[in-house]
Amino acid sequence: MYRQLLNNLLLVSCIFYTATSSALPDDFDQEVTIVSDSALLDRKTGQVTYSGDVVLTQGTLRIESDQLTVIRKDNVFEKAIAIGNPAHYQQQIQVDDPLTTADADKIEYLAAEQQAILTGNANLMQASNQLTGERIVYDMTNEMVTAGQTEDGQPSRIKVVIQPQTAKDNK
Repeated sequence: MYRQLLNNLLLVSCIFYTATSSALPDDFDQEVTIVSDSALLDRKTGQVTYSGDVVLTQGTLRIESDQLTVIRKDNVFEKAIAIGNPAHYQQQIQVDDPLTTADADKIEYLAAEQQAILTGNANLMQASNQLTGERIVYDMTNEMVTAGQTEDGQPSRIKVVIQPQTAKDNK
């Protein structure tokens, strides 16, 4: 019984991470490791919730949160929600690029839409460039980032910091 539960928990997690398409190719060949204080599998709802100092790693991908919930519907991965104070994400997207990092109170990944939604004190950073706001939506399919609205569509302020290119960057 314990082994079957563990296999189900791992399977659900693997589906979540193989669904993302914007990472180093080797990341998806790596094993997924999840460390937490506890896990709860609800087979009826297709939901697995990891709680307590959750750390997930797969290759360069690392997610740290207080709680990570993975949801499947009709045996297909639907979404994952990381909640923390803040939840933290990091991954090396391209071989020669620095780590991309994100922090927010909630980081939600929608598989079908290929979107990551950062809500509550959202911060997205690559190299020294930074975008902060109440809500940031990253559309991986269209390679678009949207910021400046709250969850209920109200306008909110954002801050963008773009570092100047140096002669070294142009080489």
